[in-house]
Amino acid sequence: MGRETSGPLRLLRETHEERVLSVLRTRGPLTRAQLAEQTNLSRATLSSIVQTLLSNQALVERPEHTLAEQAVRGRGRPVSVVMLNPAGGLALGMDLGQRRIQVTISNVAHEFVASGAVACAERTPWARRLQLALDLVDDLTTRHDVSLTALAGVGVGIVGPVPVGADSAGLVRSDRIALVRDTLRARFGVPVYVDNNTRLAALAEAVWGAGSGVDSTLYLRLSYGVGGGLVLGGRLFAGAGGAAGELGHISVNRDGPSCSCGGRGCLERYVSLTTLQAQCNDILDARDEKARDLVAEAGTRIGEVLAAACNTVNPEVVVIGGELAETGDHLFKPLQAALRRYTHSQVHRTVRVTRAALGPDAAARGGIALVLTTSPPGTEWRTALDQEAVRP
Repeated sequence: MGRETSGPLRLLRETHEERVLSVLRTRGPLTRAQLAEQTNLSRATLSSIVQTLLSNQALVERPEHTLAEQAVRGRGRPVSVVMLNPAGGLALGMDLGQRRIQVTISNVAHEFVASGAVACAERTPWARRLQLALDLVDDLTTRHDVSLTALAGVGVGIVGPVPVGADSAGLVRSDRIALVRDTLRARFGVPVYVDNNTRLAALAEAVWGAGSGVDSTLYLRLSYGVGGGLVLGGRLFAGAGGAAGELGHISVNRDGPSCSCGGRGCLERYVSLTTLQAQCNDILDARDEKARDLVAEAGTRIGEVLAAACNTVNPEVVVIGGELAETGDHLFKPLQAALRRYTHSQVHRTVRVTRAALGPDAAARGGIALVLTTSPPGTEWRTALDQEAVRP
């Protein structure tokens, strides 16, 4: 029997196709068994949908392992994965950080095709940061022979909160967000998504890093500031105003010092590198007894805050990133002890705490993931493949 042409059946099949495409955009390459689990489609239905999308070149199927890896694994039948056609479009990720501009380019199949970074001064104006990022895009596309003709969108990480209703934010921040969006939309003619760069790093860790393969990831970055993010089902959870996961601004002392967020005694005021280095010249020196004591105390405070968050969210994994995570067990042992002490037994039995797996391009990768999980699936691959077909 041919492809369904009647209204309800055709609509149902297109809905199933969109579900498959959306999952692959969010999760990347999956085996058919994994895809069935993620889409909740029966094996028979999924097989029919995948075969149609393979025939239409929306998807491709490849071995999960290289021939060398397969030789090590043994003579068993090779496992294949299904992915979006790499020719189906590109996503561009940018991180306009305080001291560093990062640009990373990926195709919709989650294959990274170019990445680079340039340093900038902390006080660099935003217009100049954007120009540095655009210059870097030009350099990367030229050196790697990448065409942005089939660009699906741009995801950008910036410093500071990015409310869901950005137009209602403070004037300076609203102007900054508008500058980023307007400049990049004018340059590339595609949707531009802006979010806090720490939250984007959380999304990247959930998709490609330490939280890959689970449905709920709580991320905490311990650097000169303390921020976080919550990823559920492969998507960044923003909350009502875009502040979900801001663990650095949970108060740990009602009578503590005032914070820029308007609160008092926020976690960030006690465990940021700025605060700790004011008490010890080299807080990352594990040989310094004072540094070890300060890091251990910070670990306990962090564990207490994480316990409250985990009791509320019950994530499968907690990912810790940032420079302070480099202190290793000096931080993690007291952190995990406090987490066990203050979480419900059903929570601490199932949660796993681990260090971040990605490097300094995490937020730029998160920008790519934001494009892939936000822009409508299932359309750009047709345009890209049509363009491929007419090329000489």
